[in-house]
Amino acid sequence: MRDLAENLAVVAAIRPQLSAAAAVVDSGVIDLADHGYPRKILIVVSAGIVVAGGSVIVDVESGDTAGTCDANTDASIPAIDEAGDEIYEYKPTRRYINIEGTVAAENVTYGVTLIMEHCRFGNRGSDD
Repeated sequence: MRDLAENLAVVAAIRPQLSAAAAVVDSGVIDLADHGYPRKILIVVSAGIVVAGGSVIVDVESGDTAGTCDANTDASIPAIDEAGDEIYEYKPTRRYINIEGTVAAENVTYGVTLIMEHCRFGNRGSDD
């Protein structure tokens, strides 16, 4: 029997940082083939200091090639405007993803972590 650590991949998509108003930060392209084509990904957005009036919106972009991620926004996580952790489940539809955070109005300290379930025995996309 495999233990939990062998069945999960944890990726710091956006390392915790202070982002100024109107700042856009992205993870860079993540190749899901490097992580066993996960069927599901938990996206954990951790917000620390949020200046009054500030918020961060996190988008998941994807593409069939590394260069096409900007063309497709698969998910948009609602604006986070207070400190705490928000967790969202995402089911990938393409091989490559990019996580993009956009800060609105005032400064926000935040980070984004991806927790991926490894797919085994080539059953990519299956909910088995």
